[in-house]
Amino acid sequence: MFTRQDYLDNKCTHREYYAQFVTLYIKAMVSNFIGINHIKASMDEHFNDIPLGLWDTLRCGGKTLSDNVCIAKEAAKQLKEEN
Repeated sequence: MFTRQDYLDNKCTHREYYAQFVTLYIKAMVSNFIGINHIKASMDEHFNDIPLGLWDTLRCGGKTLSDNVCIAKEAAKQLKEEN
């Protein structure tokens, strides 16, 4: 498991750090709330073409709102790669 300090010290990537918090439950929540079709249709690698307000409403167990968004977007990346 990577720590926040590992991430800050560049011992892991942004993706590696946030991927460790993605669970099947979070993937299902993101898929159901954002929509798998919306995720698959996204043309932005960071899903910035999906309104931030949607991401902000997801609670993924992060300590901050930005943590929750990063975890949710990582879950979306995984879902897009799987589909």
